[in-house]
Amino acid sequence: MGKEMSDKDYEKIGRMLEEIVASGSTNQKRLIWTNFVKGIAYGVGIFLAGTLVIAVVIWVLNLFDHVPLIGPFVEKIINNLHR
Repeated sequence: MGKEMSDKDYEKIGRMLEEIVASGSTNQKRLIWTNFVKGIAYGVGIFLAGTLVIAVVIWVLNLFDHVPLIGPFVEKIINNLHR
């Protein structure tokens, strides 16, 4: 892959970013809007991923509904989830 970055490289990048912000060359409104949109996208992504994971877990639990030892336990979990 790529070369690992050293502490000096990170310090150099940090100084460069500080200079950009200090010079005022960044558009504050655009920066705020971009961060807002990124936050919304992150939230929607987390929501969709969580919904998908829960759906898959419920589907897998439904497969174990007729297993002798864990069937009743899984059935109780599914009934609680459907309430």
